[in-house]
Amino acid sequence: VVGHMGPIARILVIALVAMLVCTAPAEAKSNKQRRTQSLDREVNARRSECEEEMKLDARCGASQIDFDNCILRCVSETCYDSVYGADALEEGEVDVVRGRTFRSCARNELRNLKVAENQRSKEDARRSAEAM
Repeated sequence: VVGHMGPIARILVIALVAMLVCTAPAEAKSNKQRRTQSLDREVNARRSECEEEMKLDARCGASQIDFDNCILRCVSETCYDSVYGADALEEGEVDVVRGRTFRSCARNELRNLKVAENQRSKEDARRSAEAM
């Protein structure tokens, strides 16, 4: 079929095939990316809430690093203890690896909370249906 097409038609067919090939992998991984992005938004929203709360906490205002540590602790006490507990961030320190580890931990914690909440909802619905 391609052999009977003119040069412009061949270019259009090749471009169309190239577009289809390039977009397929992006769609294949988009489900996981969407879930992670959704959890990231929720963790970031929690961080924003914590920033507002910690502005009112006198214990957190001594320095910027104290404030940052308070925010991290507020977002997730468990993850903070796991990642920074033995070695808290110090003034001027930027630790990308521990930052990523903390975010991953906070996402997992949130994911686990959602799973537990969904299970409770299903159990409550089942109990309600049985009671009728």
